[in-house]
Amino acid sequence: MTREAELKVPENGYANLINDYMFKRVFGSEECKDILMTFLNHIIVGKRIEDVVFLPTEHLGPTDDDRSAVFDISCRSSDGDEFIVEMQNAAQPFFRDRALFYTCYPIINQAALAKERYYEAHGNTIGFTWNFYLKPVRFIAITQFAIEHGKDWNPEMYHSSYRLREDCVGELLHDKLQFIFLELARFNKSEDELGTVYDKWMYLFKNMSKLKSRPIAFSEKDFDRLFEIAEFVNFTPEQFRDYQRSEKMIYDYKNTLDYARQQGLEQGLEQGL
Repeated sequence: MTREAELKVPENGYANLINDYMFKRVFGSEECKDILMTFLNHIIVGKRIEDVVFLPTEHLGPTDDDRSAVFDISCRSSDGDEFIVEMQNAAQPFFRDRALFYTCYPIINQAALAKERYYEAHGNTIGFTWNFYLKPVRFIAITQFAIEHGKDWNPEMYHSSYRLREDCVGELLHDKLQFIFLELARFNKSEDELGTVYDKWMYLFKNMSKLKSRPIAFSEKDFDRLFEIAEFVNFTPEQFRDYQRSEKMIYDYKNTLDYARQQGLEQGLEQGL
């Protein structure tokens, strides 16, 4: 019998939400789409989402030679808004550029969607025209690293939201494109310091796997389903096995980074740097 086959589901405790398997199960599955909607309704100010449909996460480029894009989670609300939700563990030098690149796909696809709906209504595409009316596209990233900001940025400010505005007077060009970043590396609040829903989600992303019971700070009904799905006692053996495989990938990645840093330090010391 292999060690993997001997895995037993723990009788208490909660899963790590930034585990790739767990993140996609909680926020990217039909089973848990109510949790995704709760999260989006908490994070997107002034927006109320009643339902979502999940969209393909892989998007091919215009030609075979062009780079494709693979999202963690992609969905569309019942009123047509599109959301890309990403969990990013490793820092990247052009992460903001990547975020912008990702939003290009749902924007371009809106023309094809308009044509598809015209065909469904008329049975053909004769006379089809598109007036470039766009539905909002929102990119949400939860990052394990701190994103680089300007010199006046408060290092404890972990949440940022960007839109397209005029440089001098700040006039909003339109609100159809939004980028939201939640930086876990900048969040260090304890349970007693949690004041907003942003605080609470960040706390869970960082600390869910350390909890042995549900904290009083999360007594709201909105968090019922999340704690239910994340509690190990509710896992099947197969689900726990998939979770453990994903955890091993996290450990292997961290070990690789630690080794690379140690090698770099030793080389620097040898060269007298």
